[in-house]
Amino acid sequence: MSTSQCATEPGLADSSLVQSASPQDSPRLLKGVRIGFAATVTIGLALASWYVGVRIVNANEAVPVSTVATTISTSQPAPALQSPALAGPTAQPVPPPPELYLQVAGLGPRKDAIFVRGLEAKGYRARVIVSTTVSTTESTNQQDSGILIGPFAGPSSLEAAQRKLQSAGVLAIETTY
Repeated sequence: MSTSQCATEPGLADSSLVQSASPQDSPRLLKGVRIGFAATVTIGLALASWYVGVRIVNANEAVPVSTVATTISTSQPAPALQSPALAGPTAQPVPPPPELYLQVAGLGPRKDAIFVRGLEAKGYRARVIVSTTVSTTESTNQQDSGILIGPFAGPSSLEAAQRKLQSAGVLAIETTY
């Protein structure tokens, strides 16, 4: 049958397809459909797993802006900026470098207080921080606590303190404010 016959006689094309499919071809056709479906589902699951993995990695790299940053920055006095009249036409105010801290996850108010006292006894400057997360879909607020150790003078002192804490079994992550 030619394509011109299919286009002019639609009933002819349907009858030839029905006649060419025999009862013996039905299990092979069903098996092919099942294999095609299984391959499509497998590829879909692989792509979904990859997408979710990339989203998780990107979410872990992003630093969420929370009330912790505002409480730390507001508790310290703001540096005085030079007035434009004294600075000259090309002088730009230089922001201070970010302070280096180590952050440890909180386990609860009582345990956090005990841990902070232990750190202070070892010579670290530590404090408990509380951040509030407001859910937009629900009317609930969630408070997360953590322990902030520092500030450190430079990266070398931060790394030394991090190694010392790690040898004591404490996982501390670098953070800046």
